[in-house]
Amino acid sequence: MSTGIAFGLAAAFAWGLNDYFIALAARRTGVMRTVLGFHVIATTLLAVAALASGALRGVTAEQVAVLFGVGVLGAAAYLLFFRALAIGPISIVSPIVSGYAAVTVLLAVFVLGERLSIGQTIAVLIAMLGVVLASADLRTLRGIHRSALVGVALAVAAMIWTGGFVFGVSYFSDELGWLAPIFIGRGFSTVVLGLIAVRGSGWHWPDRSPRLVGLIAVVGILDTLGYVAFNLGAQRDDTALVATASTPYAVVPVIMGVALLGERPAPNQWLGVVAVIGGLVLLGLVS
Repeated sequence: MSTGIAFGLAAAFAWGLNDYFIALAARRTGVMRTVLGFHVIATTLLAVAALASGALRGVTAEQVAVLFGVGVLGAAAYLLFFRALAIGPISIVSPIVSGYAAVTVLLAVFVLGERLSIGQTIAVLIAMLGVVLASADLRTLRGIHRSALVGVALAVAAMIWTGGFVFGVSYFSDELGWLAPIFIGRGFSTVVLGLIAVRGSGWHWPDRSPRLVGLIAVVGILDTLGYVAFNLGAQRDDTALVATASTPYAVVPVIMGVALLGERPAPNQWLGVVAVIGGLVLLGLVS
């Protein structure tokens, strides 16, 4: 297994585990406050690391401008995703958004000129199909209401924006290292979300208990560790391969649901887990 794939799997584990804690925090204080809170914490930690390490030396105005756009994409991706979850069935929304890796792979191929071998392409397709199957309980798809189609449309938009954000924060990793792109991109996302929160209710926190603050801090740390692992992988291997290796993040909540909550996945979900593992094993063998 290549180093890039290993870092992609590490990103998948961090992001998958993070989904569980996001759900816990959002149920206590709301989606907007959770998203804004963990962005502020993550940006603060990244700022300390960037200033202490001198990671911002050599960053050009042009790169900052590009990363500003990346930051706006990131803020939009989070808002679209959570809005989609609010009005659409999670069994459909989550698998769609988990397809962000396909967008990242396509951008790596068309923008960076990366090329996958036939074996790698087959492995990528198997892994992504497995993620969709593992994330969706097909038993719940019967009788979907037309109003939920709006949630599906928002989920597709969130998938595209998320794929663009993940690709964007890794785009300059070879030139700037792993830290600067994440800090600048996440910083702009935080500013955008903060401006939106000022106009809404997200700026006011009725619950400021240490437990909630700690929970949101965990979310911020895990989310950031996922991007750190992704960028470290992109420095060592093709972005397309790292993106594929990160796709199992959507499988982690399924496994946690079985282990911690006693949930019973549908047969297609078990098939999806097997496909993901098989696709990643094949990717490791042919890479």
